[in-house]
Amino acid sequence: MTTLPFQSFLSRIPVFPKNFVMTMRFLPQRLARLAIPVAVLLLSGCARTAPVVLAPMPDRPWTVLPGDQVRVRVYREPDLTGQYVVNGKGEVYVPGIGRIMASGMTADSLTHYITAGFSKRIIDAVVDVGIVRSIPVLGQVKAPGAYDAEPSMSVQQLVAKSGGIRGGSLAMPTYLLRKGRDGSQYALASDLRLDRIPLDEGDAIVVEDPSFLERYGPSIQMLNLFTSSLQILITLLLLSKK
Repeated sequence: MTTLPFQSFLSRIPVFPKNFVMTMRFLPQRLARLAIPVAVLLLSGCARTAPVVLAPMPDRPWTVLPGDQVRVRVYREPDLTGQYVVNGKGEVYVPGIGRIMASGMTADSLTHYITAGFSKRIIDAVVDVGIVRSIPVLGQVKAPGAYDAEPSMSVQQLVAKSGGIRGGSLAMPTYLLRKGRDGSQYALASDLRLDRIPLDEGDAIVVEDPSFLERYGPSIQMLNLFTSSLQILITLLLLSKK
């Protein structure tokens, strides 16, 4: 084993100037003053979304909303079959029936109303009426957007319209109902029928990835950004003293 001479060993110890020692003495205080505003700014982006509500969702059927479509199928009457948009006043025009104030009506009540109207001109009229609603699907899906859905569809069937789960690595995705009115969120089962969900105007179905990287990825990125900012501040502070 070779040992270095004492003089050679001492020559390897760096000698810092006096002003550098004074700078390092007050470095923690200066860094604290500079880092606190940066930390507040960066960590404010880590705020979590609204918590998931554990209480059960209101159990109420779909009712017609402005922007919905009323699907009407009349057996052996193709000219009277079609989909008709509900206007902003809640009215829908159905050929052969006229203008209907449909807002607030359920699919069953609308079926009875339209069937009664067609029975005046068609003997033994067989009518099928449904509500078609454009529902936003957001989160970890391949093609986020609004998709037409009927009450008989399940949550999973609606998500499939958006191309399915993004990435293909989600073993157990989390389905949420996000209320547009106050941002509250309700957990949903994948096989839950849409007519069991109290959907209102502005609501959306959100798919989240419960895995660690997806859940804490933004926070980790913020932490890395904060660390990089501290390194830049230290470098600038040292350069300013040269």
